[in-house]
Amino acid sequence: MSSDSVAALRTERETLLDFCRDLTDAEWATPSLAEGWRVQDVVAHMTALSRALITPAAITSMFSRDIEQSNNAPVEKARSQSPQQVLDGFEIWSRRGITALRALTLPGVRRIPLPVAEIGTYPLRIFPALYLFDWHTHLRHDIAPALGRPTPDTDAPRLAAILAWLMMLLEQSQRTRLNWLDAPLALTLDGPGGGTWRIEPALGGRLHVRPGTPDGAAAHITAQSLEFPQWSTTRRPWTESDVTLTGNTDLATHFLNSLNLI
Repeated sequence: MSSDSVAALRTERETLLDFCRDLTDAEWATPSLAEGWRVQDVVAHMTALSRALITPAAITSMFSRDIEQSNNAPVEKARSQSPQQVLDGFEIWSRRGITALRALTLPGVRRIPLPVAEIGTYPLRIFPALYLFDWHTHLRHDIAPALGRPTPDTDAPRLAAILAWLMMLLEQSQRTRLNWLDAPLALTLDGPGGGTWRIEPALGGRLHVRPGTPDGAAAHITAQSLEFPQWSTTRRPWTESDVTLTGNTDLATHFLNSLNLI
């Protein structure tokens, strides 16, 4: 998974650069669908995340108690840059960041756990997928729609890595929001990179999210892999997406209404 995720991240980097290279100054200044950020600010944010892999900014990212504030601070610093400076910065630091991620996911270090602000502690092997999710989601759901441009194509390797990250994020970051869950749920995502996961309560208010089957689950949620990153992060209501509920639909509805992945 780690080497596949790094390869998928490289592919997404080229997609993002190709998309951004012909933007006009007016498009760079267009408000994105990420509240408070222009298109230029979203790309500056992605640059800052890449820089954080290999600079002291990593300490802030690891131990922040407010991930939103940590994300905003470097964007504010970059607001005076020109669009070309922002694009050049992303091109340089994303390349360096991918090189760092490749090293961080080698055997011997890939299992090392690191904190990610207040959203949990994760093994280094999942970090390429974390970055892939960030770039992929911002481009397709915050930038392209704001500009009225077609959504760039994606593929199964990218979506499989993104879903692996989101399931790990769900397990750790949603414990408090889902501490009422008292029966197992099954979530099936059809389409590229999809599969079925079981979401189950565990001791101590924890969650277990693992690949599995819907057998014996109290409720079964079926949706599309392409849409999950959008509605699971509340960029779009799940009720406006292709989502089907079977079994205990009240339980499934409560789960979906509670879910809010960062």
